[in-house]
Amino acid sequence: MRARTGWLVATVAALLSACSAPEKPVVKQPPAEPVITQLYAPEPTIAAGETAKICYGVENATSVWISPPMHELSAAVARCVEVNPTAKTTYTLIVEGAGGKRVTRNIDIGIGAAKAKIVNVNISAVDVKAGDTVSICYTVANARAVTIDPPGYKGGAASKGCTTDQPRKPTTYVVTAIGAGGNRDEERVTVKVR
Repeated sequence: MRARTGWLVATVAALLSACSAPEKPVVKQPPAEPVITQLYAPEPTIAAGETAKICYGVENATSVWISPPMHELSAAVARCVEVNPTAKTTYTLIVEGAGGKRVTRNIDIGIGAAKAKIVNVNISAVDVKAGDTVSICYTVANARAVTIDPPGYKGGAASKGCTTDQPRKPTTYVVTAIGAGGNRDEERVTVKVR
């Protein structure tokens, strides 16, 4: 009986010493630092008057901003936002993490020549007799040249112009505005001939 009592006392003593052992201190991990995983512009140079896109991705972020002008964005793994530069602009992406640490990265958006655009095309008639005169007139913006084929009309940088033709068969007229940067805008008008 004494042997059992001794064993019981030793077991209780071991349990009590295990319960009263000092706790290991909990080491608090510092918050993960914010990271900008990507920052790019699908079109780093845009035509004057157009909007541009800036795409970004972040990790471990609690707050995200872009400047200029300073405005808040969502913390996302992949997202694109529109910006409206009026001249070459350097945009700054600012990311803040849970610990208050900030990281930044810059991206430039350039401005090129404004794109040529056909505002309208007017034709005097869309159904004529063979040999009747048809007038084709246009209004364009930002064009350095305008062509109308057929009849092979070549216009300069004037925003408005007209030409005439006398189609003998059904004809599709192609009005093309060409911008300073080489871009083209086209419109087609078909005239039926009876």
